[in-house]
Amino acid sequence: MVGGRSYPESQFNRATQALRQPGSAFKLFVYLAAFERGMTPDTVMRDSPVVFGDWQPRNYKREFLGDVTLRDAFANSINTVAVKVSERAGRSRVIRTAERLGIVSPMPPHPSLALGTAGISLLELTSAYAAIANGGFGVLPHGIKRVQDDDGNILYDRTGSGPGRLVPVRHVEWMTGLLETTIATGTGKAARLEKPVAGKTGTSQDFRDAWFVGFSGGLTAGVWFGNDDSKPMTKVTGGGLPARTWRRFMAEARTQPAQDVPSHARKRGFLWRLFGVDD
Repeated sequence: MVGGRSYPESQFNRATQALRQPGSAFKLFVYLAAFERGMTPDTVMRDSPVVFGDWQPRNYKREFLGDVTLRDAFANSINTVAVKVSERAGRSRVIRTAERLGIVSPMPPHPSLALGTAGISLLELTSAYAAIANGGFGVLPHGIKRVQDDDGNILYDRTGSGPGRLVPVRHVEWMTGLLETTIATGTGKAARLEKPVAGKTGTSQDFRDAWFVGFSGGLTAGVWFGNDDSKPMTKVTGGGLPARTWRRFMAEARTQPAQDVPSHARKRGFLWRLFGVDD
């Protein structure tokens, strides 16, 4: 876990304490909620203007593609479709889905919720993605599995398991497919590896936050870039620095045994890796 550039300069842990807007990385919960409402990756919706009072979602490329499948809309982070999906599934259902997967930060039920405007932590988001990587079974974040003294006496041994199944098998398969498509042909191309990988980019308004969260084999990792004072970055998107950082880490981790989890991670019981880097 990397919580910043320099611990002596700042003890603030950006992986666990910073609440930042996840942008499109939040769409994981929107589309899972949609699946629960009977939609599928092949459901077709229209990418077209949509207005809620004085708020109107816009796509990154400032264009509309017409009819698209949910699979393509997710992979290419089409915002108008995400908002329409959220409205059809129900904002309350989207919030409940996020909470079920471990999001505990407040999520106001505004239409913009679908685009990740509620602040959450990197730990929360990575833990939620880990549930998909774990076949739909939830994980409880922890950093220490066992503590022992120099003589080998066990001072602490973590017990207990996760909260059980949180996502049905079929929905796990659908969501994994969407996440794989995001890297194969969508906004996450910079995270490609010579092995199956799945993940999602996220970029908040005015480039204040840039994310990439994904998994491969038994390892889930989340990356966030941003400024502590929330000043905009220079057009840093989730498909740029965060995706490349994620790829570099996963490329190194994949050389290790036991489902690509590094040996030191297995010994210490870390279930994922989080990188919160102040730009």
